[in-house]
Amino acid sequence: MTMTASFNSIVRLEANGERSWWATEKDVIRATLVDHYGADVAGDALTPPRDPAALRARLREVAPRLTTLTDRIRSAFDVDEACAVMVPDLGLRELGIDDKRKCVFALAALLGDPTANIPLDCVVWDVKNRGDEASGHTSFSENDLKASYHTDNGALPVPERFFLLYAVRAAQCGGGVSLLRDGRVVKSHLEETPEGRAAVRLFTETELPRRIPDEFKKYANIAPDGCLHAPVLAEKPMWRWRKNGIRKGIAAHPEYQTREVRQALDALREQLVNGPDEIRQVIPTDGILIINNHITLHGRTAFTDPERHLLRLRFHEPTAAGAS
Repeated sequence: MTMTASFNSIVRLEANGERSWWATEKDVIRATLVDHYGADVAGDALTPPRDPAALRARLREVAPRLTTLTDRIRSAFDVDEACAVMVPDLGLRELGIDDKRKCVFALAALLGDPTANIPLDCVVWDVKNRGDEASGHTSFSENDLKASYHTDNGALPVPERFFLLYAVRAAQCGGGVSLLRDGRVVKSHLEETPEGRAAVRLFTETELPRRIPDEFKKYANIAPDGCLHAPVLAEKPMWRWRKNGIRKGIAAHPEYQTREVRQALDALREQLVNGPDEIRQVIPTDGILIINNHITLHGRTAFTDPERHLLRLRFHEPTAAGAS
C-alpha cells in the first residue's frame, strides 16, 4: 500500500497487497463475529460489541491483512493528523450487501468501539433516499437533499471521534458529493479578522443553547428547557455544530439574541459557505471515507440518483483490554 497526502488535510490510501483481504480472511472474520455474538447475526442487525476490546484482539489475530489496512488508517490520523482518510477501492465490489456490512463493521471494530444509531440498536446504517418509507431517524441520511455543514451526535457528552461512509453504490448523477472542512483550518481563517477572532472567543467561552431532538435527550445532559448548553468550540470535541439546533435553541432564549452572537454565527456561516479550503470528495463505488468527527465539519451536495447507497458506522476511540 502506498500513501500520498492529497488536498489539505485528507489522506488518500491506495490499497495494493491489502486489497484482497476479504478473499482470504472472510471465513475467519465471519466465524469471529458468530463467536462474539453467539449466532450468525445479519449485518444490518449487528449491535455494539459487548466487549469491543476482546473482539478487536481476536480480529487482529485472525485477520492480519485487514489489521494492516486499519493500522495504516490509524497512522494517517495519529501521525499525519489527517481530518479524513480516503480508500477509493476497498476490494468488496463483488460481495453481497450482507457481507459488505460485515466487512465495514469488522474494519470499524479494529479502528475503535462501534456505537448504535440512536435511537436504534443497529450499528450499520444504510444511507439512502427512502422517500415515503423514511423512518424519521434522521433527515440527512434518509433523503436526497443537500446536507449543510455539521458534526455528528453533538448532543452526546463526548460524541464519537470517528465515523465512516462506505459506498455500496455511488450516485451516478454527479451529486451526493461529500463536503469536508478541517475545523483547525476554519478556526485559523476566523482568527485572521477582528470579527472572526471575536467569534472564536464567543464560541469558546459561551455555552450556547441548542435544541435536542426527543430521541437523543436521554443520552445527553439536557437542561429543563430541552436544550443542551455547550460551547461550539472546545477541546473534546473541537467542534460541536449543527446550525438548526443552535438556531432553535437561541430562538427559545432571548438572552442569547444579541448582536455579538449574531455576528459570531454569521462569521462562521460565511466561512463554511464561502471560505477557502473546502474539500469536495466523491466516494466512488467500493470506496470508504473515514472522518475525524471531533475536528471535521461535513456535509453533502444534493443528488437525484435513487440508487445511491452508502453504509455509515460511528465509533469511539478503542477501549483498552480490561477497561470497563
